[in-house]
Amino acid sequence: MFDCKRQLAALLLAEALLAPLATTKTSLAAERLVPSAELRKIFPGRFQAHVKGYDVRFIASRNGQLKGYYGGFSDTGRWSLRGNRLCIMLRDWLDGKTTCSPVRRTRGWYLARGIRFRRM
Repeated sequence: MFDCKRQLAALLLAEALLAPLATTKTSLAAERLVPSAELRKIFPGRFQAHVKGYDVRFIASRNGQLKGYYGGFSDTGRWSLRGNRLCIMLRDWLDGKTTCSPVRRTRGWYLARGIRFRRM
């Protein structure tokens, strides 16, 4: 049972992070692309995230380390900023693959490839 829950959590997180950023003309009007200067102000930090209806907490350290917590599960990896794109790698939840995405802001939340997050 433990392995099934862990695998489900990993699959849902990976699907959300690797899915293309869905936008429509309506959603683009309410969202704005976050410039790199603003991203550098919020990273590193502690974040509350919503991924496919699940609450996940992330801690992005100054040295580029990333830790994710979901229920009793956790994962580690790396984060970086490349221009106005947020890049993350998680060992288990993303199978060690790095994914980069532009970040948008809407209604107090940041959006990047299927994940919605804000600073804690």
